[in-house]
This record gives sequence, structure tokens and C-alpha cells, in this order.
Amino acid sequence: MKKSFALLSLAVMFTGALALEAAGAVQLKFSHAGPITSTWQAGAEKFVELVKAGTGGKFDIAIFPLDELSGGSQVGGIELVQTGVTDIHLQDALVWSAVAKKSVVPCFPWLLPTYEDVDKCMKGEGGAALKAVLNEADVVCLAIGENGYRQVVNNRNPIAKPEDMQGLKMRVPGSSVHVSLLKYIGADPLTMNQSEVYTSLQQGTIDACENTLDLLYTQKTLEVVKYLSLWNYSYDPLYLSVSRELWDSLSDEEKAVFQSAADEAMAYQVQITREKNQALQAQLGEYKLDIVPELTLEQVRAFQKAVAPVYQDYKEEFGEELFNKFGYTF
Repeated sequence: MKKSFALLSLAVMFTGALALEAAGAVQLKFSHAGPITSTWQAGAEKFVELVKAGTGGKFDIAIFPLDELSGGSQVGGIELVQTGVTDIHLQDALVWSAVAKKSVVPCFPWLLPTYEDVDKCMKGEGGAALKAVLNEADVVCLAIGENGYRQVVNNRNPIAKPEDMQGLKMRVPGSSVHVSLLKYIGADPLTMNQSEVYTSLQQGTIDACENTLDLLYTQKTLEVVKYLSLWNYSYDPLYLSVSRELWDSLSDEEKAVFQSAADEAMAYQVQITREKNQALQAQLGEYKLDIVPELTLEQVRAFQKAVAPVYQDYKEEFGEELFNKFGYTF
């Protein structure tokens, strides 16, 4: 599969590459899964700007949103950077978990329920451990950005305690962790393509789904649901990585520029993602929603207790030490 994606992408980019070579700069390709209006794109643009400035224009980096180079396949986008067909890549942990399983750890339920928890772990041992996990998957992870907290919407009842999830038919991403945790709190998790969610909610095929507030807006999900709980149940980081082929070709000075640019660009991306999330929360009045604005500490602990078995399920596979770096002890 990796070879097929590589061949397809090379064919698509061949004509453009010939034209760009004439300009004299080193041509690089930056792929990510977000739309051009996303903070993913803004973070990518910041990175490109900083690398260009730091290297005196030596590198000309073209950005390809929506995983264009892999035909829209998000896992395919990862495979392209692994094989060096693309040079720089930005993708979230849930997708990366299909390739590097341990990269999903920060997404575990109510592991990082506040931004204070997130910042402490991502800027410390937790973030360093995640970079090491990706580095074992034939890329070099330079920095970590933010997709955000995943929230829940549904058409049955407000959700503020585990009992509210009983029997709820809920679409989840294709992550075994998320399927398992929802079963532990009594829900009926279903996997389906995101493109089917809007109609499925309208028709009652599913009762609920979860996503970041940004995507609940942009995918118009809020138009076809009655209840929203801002429960911060799963935090989803972004990983900015480069191909080993590119990294090994850089001088020490260039590596320092790329690293600094990645750190600054992802710090910027995190900042604007949080600002956007606040702005979107202020706009929720545009919809006829019954909203649970946040969970109390007592409510969070009730959910944490209910989903504790999912940590036991992955204790041996992922290792206690990795969970410890995110503040979880068995």
C-alpha cells in the first residue's frame, strides 16, 4: 500500500516539481489532514514562514491540506512521510494510533481533563515520550500541536454522568480504545465514516457522536442534535513530523532551524486553537441546544471510575511507565 501511495503521489507532483526546480530553492512538501480554513493550516503556514526566514529562503515548502497527496487517505498521508515521498506532515493522535499504537495514550478517557493537565504533560515527560513513540515509526517528530477536546452531542438526553450513556447508540472514531471505553459506560459504540454522521443523526440511525467543537461546527452536526455536553472526555494532540530522509539531509544548523520553527509554529497553533474554541463556545446560542457547559470535579471522577477498566486493558501492551508520564497510576 505504501508503494501505491508513493507512485500515485509522484505522478501527481511530477509536472509541478519540474517547474519548481528551476527556481533554485530546495522544494519540500508539507501534508496535513485539515481544511485550508483550519488551525492546522495556520500552523503549517507559520512553520513554512519560520523555516524560510531561518534559512534565508533555501527551502520552498508547498502545503497540501486535506491529505491531497494521498487521495484523502489519512493513514496514507502518514505512509507518505514514512517513505519520504512527502517531507513534513501534521496529523492527530487518533489517526496516528493506526500506525503507532502508543501514540493514542493522551487520548485516553479523562486522562487530561483540563488544559493545565495537558500543558504539564505535553511540555514534560509525556510529550517527550510521544515523540519517541513516533520516532520508532520511521519519522522524526519535532513538535506537538492540538486538535482539541472531543465533546459529545446527542438527540436523547443531557449527558452529565455515566448513567446518561446507557444504551446510547454513538458513533466513534475507529479507535479500539474509544470503542472499549464507551462499552464500559454502557453506550453502544458504532464506527462509520464521518460523511454518514449528519444523515444518520437526522434519521435516528445513531443517537450521538463525538468530535471537537470546531468540527461539530464545520460539519454542521450541531444543526441536527438537541444536546451538547462539553465534557472534555478525550484530548487529541497533533504530531508535526518530518521524514527521516529529509532530516538526515539537513545540516546541524538547518536541523536547529527546523526544530525551532516546529516548536514556535505548534505553540502558535495551540494558542489559536484554544482561542477559536472559546469563540465557538460563545456562538453556541445560535443553535437550539440543551448544553452541559462543563463537568464538575465530582462528575469527572464518576466517569473516570467507570472507564478505569480500559486502562487495565492496555496496561500490559502500552506499559505502566508510559501512563505514569501522563499522571496515571495503576
